[in-house]
Amino acid sequence: MNANNQQCNVKQGGFTLIELMVVIAIIAILSAIGIPAYQSYIQKAALTDMLQTMVPYKTGVELCVIDQGALTSCNAASQGIPAAATTRYVSQVQVAAGVITLTGQQALNGLSVMMTPTVDTTSGGIIWSRGCTSAKDTGMKEACESVFRFEGTGATK
Repeated sequence: MNANNQQCNVKQGGFTLIELMVVIAIIAILSAIGIPAYQSYIQKAALTDMLQTMVPYKTGVELCVIDQGALTSCNAASQGIPAAATTRYVSQVQVAAGVITLTGQQALNGLSVMMTPTVDTTSGGIIWSRGCTSAKDTGMKEACESVFRFEGTGATK
């Protein structure tokens, strides 16, 4: 065989710079969409944990009012109300005179939820009002108000 007639079939291995740039751009776009969505998901999970933490205290306060007839003696670790506890997303729970205050962990950006009961003298039920405060994040306050909603008729509001 003649060397001039022989063609060298050499294939290039690897990726070109343009191909790598396209892959990096795709990863950047997916990250820009995915990270905020993931953070929102984590915050909603944390708010749900706060809500689930609050339920036994709320039930305890309602039973205390039925038993005692007033809110003044409805405190944590007494009258059937659980003692203060912490969870993954709740750093502190306080119950004083029926008012339940939950303080969120760092993932909740300084969120604090206060559930205040009022005894309805006509029906004998309890009307709950909630207050959400967040020193760092107004979006967290709005999400809290969405999760901690008590609508409709009955013992809670």
